[in-house]
Amino acid sequence: MQQLPYYPFPVRSGPVRRKLTYDVVVYTEDGHYFAEDNNGHIFCQDSPTACIQEAINYVLSKPTDGRAYIRAGDYYLAPLNTQNCGYADICAIIPYNEALIVEGDGDATRIHLPQNNLSQQAWLFSWVWNGTASYTRKSKLRNIAFINDVNTGSNAMNVLVTSSSTNNSSGLEVDGVSVYDIQGTALNFTFWINNLYDVTFSRYRFFSVNSNTPNTAVLFDSMALGKIVDSFMYTVNGGSSAVNNGAGSILVDSVEIYGPWSYAFNFGNTDSASHIDVTNSIIGILRTGSEGIQGLNNTAYGPSYLVNNSGNGTVRFTITSSQLSTPVSYVMGTNTTATSYIIVRGNLVSVDCINHVIGVVSPGSGYVYMDVTGNMLAMRFGSGTCGGPLMNLMWGLNYSSGGVPASSNTYSMFIRVRNNVILHNGNPPMLIWNPLPGQIIDIEDNVIYTNYMVNQLIQVGNNTSGGLVKFINNTVYWNGTPSSLTSYYLVYQPWTGSGPYYIPNVIVKGNTFNFPTSNAAFGGFVGNASVAPANPSALFVDLDNTFNLSGVNLPYPSVTTPSVPSSGTAQSNTYPYPVEVYVSGGSATAVQVTRGGVTYTVWSSSTATAIPPLLVRLEPGDSITITYSTAPSWTWVPAKYIQ
Repeated sequence: MQQLPYYPFPVRSGPVRRKLTYDVVVYTEDGHYFAEDNNGHIFCQDSPTACIQEAINYVLSKPTDGRAYIRAGDYYLAPLNTQNCGYADICAIIPYNEALIVEGDGDATRIHLPQNNLSQQAWLFSWVWNGTASYTRKSKLRNIAFINDVNTGSNAMNVLVTSSSTNNSSGLEVDGVSVYDIQGTALNFTFWINNLYDVTFSRYRFFSVNSNTPNTAVLFDSMALGKIVDSFMYTVNGGSSAVNNGAGSILVDSVEIYGPWSYAFNFGNTDSASHIDVTNSIIGILRTGSEGIQGLNNTAYGPSYLVNNSGNGTVRFTITSSQLSTPVSYVMGTNTTATSYIIVRGNLVSVDCINHVIGVVSPGSGYVYMDVTGNMLAMRFGSGTCGGPLMNLMWGLNYSSGGVPASSNTYSMFIRVRNNVILHNGNPPMLIWNPLPGQIIDIEDNVIYTNYMVNQLIQVGNNTSGGLVKFINNTVYWNGTPSSLTSYYLVYQPWTGSGPYYIPNVIVKGNTFNFPTSNAAFGGFVGNASVAPANPSALFVDLDNTFNLSGVNLPYPSVTTPSVPSSGTAQSNTYPYPVEVYVSGGSATAVQVTRGGVTYTVWSSSTATAIPPLLVRLEPGDSITITYSTAPSWTWVPAKYIQ
């Protein structure tokens, strides 16, 4: 189409013509849209797609690369009333031996996502690769702002969906692209990247102030291998997940995720090779007033949970060298059967007043392996008590509800928490909340600073027995002192119903407990509100623990001396701590101790004679057997706990 005389076209002048290094320039002039090739030929005027579709068609008709440049301005497209290509408005079929490049002038080039009148979500762009080639080239979408402020239909109008008609295609770069979600129908799969590898999102900015909350900022799917770097994703009012992995290997580096997303990262129906690896990133923020984003009070910190498994797929997730205001939490559906692997190392985690710092939510039957090593883990430390326990493992029941204990389900889970500095300021009295049957919780070599209100190391009370908690080689400091005399317990059963209530197998070994300097007393290894645990012998306390009570003597636990059983009958130590048995007198031939299935003779005589004063130490589960004609006397006392 020739230039019409009644439209001035500054791009035709000499100075501007020298900038036409692109195959096509799309531009706006006084509310009209035009497309001009690099020979000065205007071949599109005021099409329904603001001449963007015609520009893409033109450059893809060339035998080599195609480059379309969209100049600064606002571009409004006609409503999408019919399906053009896979529920998209602007279509591109890209041969494998070509690369489509569409770019603009950054945020000065503003494409307003059009009204979607279709029966399902749609996209502005659909890019499809096809054909064969010795190698595939890299297409690019860059330096354009997409505005969601027009569509008010029943379904979302998103930005870009990709696919390939033959083999997976290499090469897509989304660089310097902004998405501004202002108003109208919520964005769903804003970018849905299918059937590609070597995909890079760089300098990507997702900014939502829409009261209709978005679903996801970017979704990789169907074997996409990609990365997101130097990018920013923010929502004011919420949303599902910032980054969604349908199936692929995703690298996230130097990315900021802010605002109350439900999840920072989501795994859909992934395969066994899919993973998300995060490094050098910031997740969550606390800024208010003039320091807040656009002056908003960003007190929601960040996403509610770190990782979600919305499908029943394998989860492989790592995060390192990052700063999180979101807890180290994994949400899996109750029907999830796939295995999950989560590694959290070398991060600064500082959460606000929320219900946990570490946790697995709604666990299914799939095995969960979580390793939390070498981090700084903090909950509002130094700012007054608030929030929940360090580890909240009683899902489906809030720690403060006072309701029925956890169900009798068995959960396959291993959580290792090692070599961390933990600054815990939670409001409830426990550090670890209700480990469940089937869970193995390994807490070793940590330095833990907690407030004086936490007077229970582990709070328990399951309907069935099972599970294992290892609390080994940790140093615990209580900051501050209670206002009145407070008893401190290692394990506590808080429930007051009829029970029975069980504790997991607990190993407490090699720790140093530095209790408050006043108003502190050691209540015992196992305490209870009214109903004692049904299996107190499940607790094993090693003798290498150190209890620093600032001059308060460690009280001895209560021991009752049983009757001497009949000759040759074993008497077990059923207490969860060692005892000393003082034996003397009678007329006997042997005193034996059984430990670990092996029987040892500690005293014997070839003829029946009185037992000289004898001290026998019984660890939990050990037994003593006396062979006699006349019963001796004995006394049981608790063993003294020293370093």
